[in-house]
Amino acid sequence: MRSGDRAARPALGRAAVIVLAATVVLAAVVLAIRTNVNGDVTYALGGLETAGRGGVSVWDIFIARPVVYKLLIAALDGGRHLLVGDSSLPTADLVIRLETYVLIVGVAVVLLLGVRRVAGLPAAAGIATATGLALIVAPPWHFLEPDWVAPFCGVLAVGAALLPRRVWLGALLGGFATMLVVAVKLATFPVALLTLLVVALFDRRRAAWVALSAAVFVALWYVATMHFLPWEWTWLRDQANLVHGSPIHHGIRRSDLHKLFIALGDVAVLSPIVVLAPAAAVALIHRLPAGRSRSLGVAVALVAGLLSVLSGYAQGEFFAYHFAVVPILAAGVGGAAFALVPAVRWALALATAAVTALSLALLRLPAGWRHAHVGRVALAYALIGLGLAALTWFLAGRSVPALPWAFGVVALGVALLPPVLPGDPYAFGIYNYTVYNRPSSNGELTDLGRRLGPDTPVLYLTFGTYNHALGNPTSCRYPSPQWLQRANSAARVRTFPSYQDNLRCLTDDGHRYRYLVMQPAWFDLARADAQVRTLIDQRFDCSAAARVPAPAALVVCPTR
Repeated sequence: MRSGDRAARPALGRAAVIVLAATVVLAAVVLAIRTNVNGDVTYALGGLETAGRGGVSVWDIFIARPVVYKLLIAALDGGRHLLVGDSSLPTADLVIRLETYVLIVGVAVVLLLGVRRVAGLPAAAGIATATGLALIVAPPWHFLEPDWVAPFCGVLAVGAALLPRRVWLGALLGGFATMLVVAVKLATFPVALLTLLVVALFDRRRAAWVALSAAVFVALWYVATMHFLPWEWTWLRDQANLVHGSPIHHGIRRSDLHKLFIALGDVAVLSPIVVLAPAAAVALIHRLPAGRSRSLGVAVALVAGLLSVLSGYAQGEFFAYHFAVVPILAAGVGGAAFALVPAVRWALALATAAVTALSLALLRLPAGWRHAHVGRVALAYALIGLGLAALTWFLAGRSVPALPWAFGVVALGVALLPPVLPGDPYAFGIYNYTVYNRPSSNGELTDLGRRLGPDTPVLYLTFGTYNHALGNPTSCRYPSPQWLQRANSAARVRTFPSYQDNLRCLTDDGHRYRYLVMQPAWFDLARADAQVRTLIDQRFDCSAAARVPAPAALVVCPTR
C-alpha cells in the first residue's frame, strides 16, 4: 500500500465522523424545531398580545412572570410581527423559536470566545458546542421558560466575563448578565451563584469582580423596580404565598427531599446526558494533580450540582422545567470531558448510547406504568450514574485508543433526542407525564376569534394559551385572571392585594367588553366568590340561548 493511501485513511475517517456529527446535530435541531412551544410560553404570549392590543402597557400586564422575562417575550413577539405580521399560529411560534435560536448561537459564540481566551480552543469548542446544543434541543417543557432563560443568561454571563482582556470590562458585562439571571426569576438566584462558580473555575480574581458588579446591578435593579414598578413586588409576594407549602416557607423536610429525588430521576430519564454528568465530572477531576487539587475539584463538582437543583427544590412544586439548568450544566460538563479527556471518550460514548436507548424505551411505556414506577426508575438511574462515575475513574488513568472529538458531538446529540421525539411525553412520571410532544390544532379557536371580530374586546376567564389562539383584545391588565381563578380553590387568596386589583377588571366602569370568554375547566364559576358571580351575571348573559357557538372547551357570553 502506498504511503499516500495510508495517510488518506485517517483523514477520510475524520471527515466521516464530522459528517456523522453534523447529521446528528441537524436531525436533533430539526426535531426540536418541530416541537410545539409549550403552554406556559403561549400563556405569556397570549397575555402580552391580547392585553397589549387592548391598550395595556407591557409594564402593567400581569403574566405571572417578572418584568425582565416579559420584556424578552415581548421583544421576540415584536420581532415575529416585523418578520411575518399576523401569520398563522404555527408560523408565529416557529418564528419565535428561530429567533431564540439566533440568540442562542450568539451566546454560544460569546462563550466560545471567552473560554478560548483563558482555556484554549479544545475546551472552548467542547463546552460551547455542548452548551449551545443543549439550549437549542431543550425539552419542550423547558424551552423559553424563565427557568431556562436563567441559565441562558448565565451562559452569556460566563462568556462575557471571560472574553474582554480588561478585567473591569469583563466584570461589568458579566455582572450585568448575572443580574439578568436573578431578574428573570428571583427563584433562580442559585443559578447566578452557579454562574459565578463557573467563572471562578477559569479566573478566580475576575469572578470576584463579577460578583461585586452583579451585586451592584442587582441593587440598582431592585431600587428601580421598587420605585417605578412597585406592583411587580406585590405580585412577587403574592406569588410566593400561593405556594405556602414550599421549602421557602417551612425549611427542609424529608418529604420534599424525596420529591426532589423523584424529580431529578424524571429529568434524567428525559435528558440522559444528566446520568453521564457525574462520570464526565470524574474524568475532569482525574486530570488534576493528586491531593488537594482533586479534593477541591470534588468539592466544586458537589457545590455545582447542589446549586443546579436548589432553585427547583426551593420552589417546592417540583415541575420538570424548574430543573432546566440541570441538563444544560450536564451538557457543558460532558462537552468539556469529551474535549479534554480522550481516554474516556469510548466509555462515555457507549454509556451515552446505552442510557439513551433505555430512556427511549421507558418513555414509550404506558403513562400509568411510568407514573407508578417513577420512584424505582429514579433509583435505577441514580445507581447507573454512580456506577458510570466509578468506572470512569478507573478508566481515566488508562491508555486506550481515543475516539475523535467529534464523536462527543454525536453522543451529545443522541442524548438530547428523547424529549423532542414525536409522541414522547413532557415528563416521565411526574406532573405533565400525560402531555405528549404532538402537533396541536388551534383552528377552531382562531376561527372563533375571527367570528367575534379580531378587534372586538373581550374579558378572558381562560388560561393564557387560549388568549394566544383567539387574539381578541382585552383592557384587563390580568388577561388570564390568575388571582380570581386561584381564589376559587383557596379562599385566602381573596385577601391578597393582587386579587383586589384583579377584581377591578369586573368592577371598574372603564372596561368595555363585548363578550366574556370562559374556560370552565380552568375557571369554575360555580366555585367563585359570590361577588364575582354577581358581577359577571350583571354584565354578561350566559344563558344557553344567548351563548355564542364555541369549541367545547369554552363558553362565550355576550354583554347584556
